[in-house]
Amino acid sequence: MIIIGEKINSTVKNVAEAIKNEDYNFIVSLAEKQAKAGAHYIDVNAGAFIDLEAEILKKMVQNIQSKVDTPLSIDSPRPEVISEVMKVYRGQRAIFNSVIYEPKILDKALPVIKEYNMKVVALLMEESGIPEEPQNRLEIAKRLVDRFDKEGILIEDIFLDPMVQPVSVDKRYVDIALETIRLLRNEFENVNIICGLSNISFGLPKRRWINRAFLPIAIYFGLNSCIADPLDDVLMKLIYASETLSGQDEFCMEYITKAREGFLD
Repeated sequence: MIIIGEKINSTVKNVAEAIKNEDYNFIVSLAEKQAKAGAHYIDVNAGAFIDLEAEILKKMVQNIQSKVDTPLSIDSPRPEVISEVMKVYRGQRAIFNSVIYEPKILDKALPVIKEYNMKVVALLMEESGIPEEPQNRLEIAKRLVDRFDKEGILIEDIFLDPMVQPVSVDKRYVDIALETIRLLRNEFENVNIICGLSNISFGLPKRRWINRAFLPIAIYFGLNSCIADPLDDVLMKLIYASETLSGQDEFCMEYITKAREGFLD
């Protein structure tokens, strides 16, 4: 399971305040905590400051990389912003987060992804929006993977996002998300399937319980990555148990190792 730490997001009040006050020690501290908790990547987002987005992201990246070795997910819908940020990036391979199936965006994003040898999150939506039917989302995935393949991007460097939507809006969104994950895994054995986990619980109280309940089911259907809170100790433990039950942990070795290390106590 590939965990991308979600905590450094400018839509979160304390992160926004830290950015306004140029308190990058707070940002670094969040990165350190997530890395220590087991995040494989750390997402950095400054989208709430649209006019200063590139400048702020650069400062975030430089400050985080002065203390933390964990690779980053550069989170912006604007390829030109990610391109600017990657000029100062010095870590292990970063993730381009994200693109949609829209030719103008792809034409701008793909040269950046290739120049900096980035991995890429691709949202299964078009300029017109998110398709309602899982089969239509799969068709977008096929077109995206085909385009990436023609550009020389390896399948294992692609993260397809099935577009998990809030259950508080429509109970059908759970079934739609899980069926999309199932279709994607059947079609692409080696692609990464990712979701923004907290999307499922948006608008509900005590959201962690919804996130914790949804993730094991999604893992069983084929999810192998998520943008989530690695500081949620229960969630992180559930991941190891879920991988074991879904057959992704051969001979249960990772689960046994974590148990012996005391991680599951």
